[in-house]
Amino acid sequence: MGKAENVVETVDVLAVDDEQVNLLLLSGLLRRQGVNVVTARSGFEALKLMPKHDFALILMDVMMPGLDGFTTAERIRADEATRHVPIIFVTAISKEQRHVFKGYETGAVDYLIKPFEHDILRSKVQVFVELHRQRMALKQAGAALERTVAELRASASALTDSRARFQSLFTSMFNGFALLSFENGAQPGLGLSRIVELNPAMEQIFERPRENLLDKTLDEALPNLEEYWRDFVTQVARLGQPAQLEGYLGELKRWLRISAYVPGPNLVALVAEDITARRQAEETLHERTFQDPLTGLANRALFLNRLDQAMERSRRRLNYLYAVLFLDLDNFKPINSSLGYAAGDQVLRAVAERIQSIARGLDTVARCGPDEFGLILEELKNPGEALRVARRIGQELARTLEMDGHQLHFTASMGMVLGPAEYAQPEELLQDAALAMEHARALGVGKIKVFKWPMRKRAQYALTVHQSLHNALDREEFRLHYQPIFNLADNTLAGFEALIRWQVDDRLVPPNDFIPHAEQTGLIVPIGAWALAEACREAARWERDFALPKRFSIAVNLSAKQFAQPDLVRHLARALDESGLDPGRLKIEITETLVMQNPESVVHKLRGLREMGAKVSIDDFGTGYSSLAYLQRFPINTLKIDRSFVSDMDAFENLVIVRTIVSLAHNLGLDVVAEGIETERQRDFLADINCECGQGYLFSRPLPQDRALEMLGVCCPRHIG
Repeated sequence: MGKAENVVETVDVLAVDDEQVNLLLLSGLLRRQGVNVVTARSGFEALKLMPKHDFALILMDVMMPGLDGFTTAERIRADEATRHVPIIFVTAISKEQRHVFKGYETGAVDYLIKPFEHDILRSKVQVFVELHRQRMALKQAGAALERTVAELRASASALTDSRARFQSLFTSMFNGFALLSFENGAQPGLGLSRIVELNPAMEQIFERPRENLLDKTLDEALPNLEEYWRDFVTQVARLGQPAQLEGYLGELKRWLRISAYVPGPNLVALVAEDITARRQAEETLHERTFQDPLTGLANRALFLNRLDQAMERSRRRLNYLYAVLFLDLDNFKPINSSLGYAAGDQVLRAVAERIQSIARGLDTVARCGPDEFGLILEELKNPGEALRVARRIGQELARTLEMDGHQLHFTASMGMVLGPAEYAQPEELLQDAALAMEHARALGVGKIKVFKWPMRKRAQYALTVHQSLHNALDREEFRLHYQPIFNLADNTLAGFEALIRWQVDDRLVPPNDFIPHAEQTGLIVPIGAWALAEACREAARWERDFALPKRFSIAVNLSAKQFAQPDLVRHLARALDESGLDPGRLKIEITETLVMQNPESVVHKLRGLREMGAKVSIDDFGTGYSSLAYLQRFPINTLKIDRSFVSDMDAFENLVIVRTIVSLAHNLGLDVVAEGIETERQRDFLADINCECGQGYLFSRPLPQDRALEMLGVCCPRHIG
């Protein structure tokens, strides 16, 4: 008979998981270790397999439908035939203590947290596989002892081999192992515990040789051990219950995961897993997840998390004050466009440093957007302290920043919410701080505004307006009202200015409540096109039905977005053609500010309008600082004096401005219309300086269509027949 080969016996391990991909992963990892992985997709299937196999180990998922891992483990432990099989829970659930203890209460020997390192899995499985093989060898040896002495000798040999394998395994274990012995009868405590055994892996963790650790107390081995580690080991020794703890050992500068259990009287076994690399990876991931990579500040996600904590503290503690500051740099975009994005990034880093230099140690500073920053100011003595911090940040940002030979100056608009306040989510609070910032910016650069609840109502109203505007044209909710324009010399009707009104049910929405929103959304273009076409149709009707004066006109305002349309002239020609209105009766009004944004382009389009026969008026004249040279080139007919000059002509400088505009217009061959006339004194003064026309509440408010017809009937007799 030939010499028998040394064949490693295959050992069965049960893997229970409701995800097939996890079972395939476990099978592939353990197959090379001589392990046969038997798989089960549920707790019920696992229980059916238990009587059919002598498993060395069970790898059990916790969260499974039907029968979870904890319940399955309890049933396995309740069966006398299977209670000896060790169970390791493999799970992605939270590692909170309640989950850990629940697992140990059901008989688990260890945990593996997904995603796990493959070497750690193999090492843990190897321990229990070898223990199973040793147990089977001992079992076989015991049976042989009952049969023959010869078999007893054989089993003794097998036992020796098994012990040798176990000693080899103990020496080569991936995890550290140490056995502590407590003095008989003594109350458990680390000062009375001595290290009676440890393996090479534990020597590496301690960074000391075996001979310097054996028979030493833990106080002697680690004199600076943190108190919570002492309490942990003492508790396990006192209660005799297994437990697990993760923490940082400052003396060894390592993160350890310690599993402790009581293998016998006055003994505590410690299995140590060095998780320093994993914790460092987690910290790196945390930085990537919660840190802004450009500035190193907290990002928006971490900011909201800290804000949620501040809100919770304010609910638990009386008189706890905090504030949220939302900051947006004014006019930052020109930096990127003129100096480049690298320079812009450098500016943002400098701004972050300046803000952080003002913030207190307990405050949170975050980058919440491209050029937006947030601060959580905590433990405030009073609301005024938050405002003082905001002003100091403004002063710090205002200091000149030298960059590549350029001297840069910055301001920031800031919005603030003072807590405690009734918010369900931190996102809502940050939103209100941003809303307050927008109100601050509307006041001018470098302003600070504290949030007030009416701001939220106005924002919600604005959102409603935005949404409703999309449907208003289809529902035909827009109307034109007409404000009369009179000749100041003889008080005769000279024309009307068409003004857009929005009628919702029986209510008219004020123009200032929807025109700005229409501008922002771009809806002003189709709305303006409708207004132009409607004004032309109505004026053509007047032209047919009434004996209009020769110079009678209908004035229609064009917005900047509408004027910028490349097919503006074509749309105007279509409106005139479809209505049949004499082009000479249409007066297009554009603002002086629009004129000066791109004078060359404006001149080209105005010539197109004039060539069609339409007239052109510059609205709000006197507010846009027009160049006289451009004014001479513009093909215009009328200047309209802004109401701000007319309404306050008691001020001498306004009198001078009005007189100058009238004189300038006449010298250029233009006529003048004054807006906002409310008193007879204003009308008389304008008439005395030969201002041709005027409009305002002294004459009439804007009139709906039927009232405008009534005025035409009085001022302009109807055609006979």
